[in-house]
Amino acid sequence: MNKRSIRGTIALLGFLSASGFLLFSRRESKIELGPYQALGAVAAEETIKRMGAMDQIVIVAQDTREFEMPALAAQLKTFRATARKNAKVTIELEHIVMDAMTMMSAGGRIPAEQFLRILEKHPKAGAIVLFLGFPQLANRDFDALQQRAGKIVVVAGYRADYQELLKRRIIDLAIVPRFDSLSETTRKPKTLREWFEQEYVIVSPETAAALPR
Repeated sequence: MNKRSIRGTIALLGFLSASGFLLFSRRESKIELGPYQALGAVAAEETIKRMGAMDQIVIVAQDTREFEMPALAAQLKTFRATARKNAKVTIELEHIVMDAMTMMSAGGRIPAEQFLRILEKHPKAGAIVLFLGFPQLANRDFDALQQRAGKIVVVAGYRADYQELLKRRIIDLAIVPRFDSLSETTRKPKTLREWFEQEYVIVSPETAAALPR
């Protein structure tokens, strides 16, 4: 492996560790999957609430063939299981392939061209659920998004531009890590809902004004 490849790998590992959302590890490492299972379950419940009579969900997540990502796998597994338990829906998974350089340059967001291609491919989707950051789009792309019947749900780290995107209903729902720190005496959660409430917060267009800028 050359020096450039080593630097790219180290930077990618640092970025993913800091984000707190998409963690990967060697097989022997033990990860507490409770928070990620809770995230997937609640994300599915909240998505279904907003879909109305539409019955197709498209999940968009990073391709894990190169790197093992137990946390992401837990999120997707519980999302699909919960969605199918609570509604008659079809679920399609769109994998996003990003190397270390692309991941860093995109800042954890899905590249705009790939996002727009997915929207065009699934015009009748009741919800597009991004387990990646919402892309940075050109102004001309927002009009088409606002005319869509389906919902856009983001399940990823918070970005400052989400407040305005939620207010404009470009994003219909964002599920992000809590902004406040927990007390050291906080007890370990026993249920998925307790895990979720300890780790994450749900933000809608109606509550977006309270988000930090």
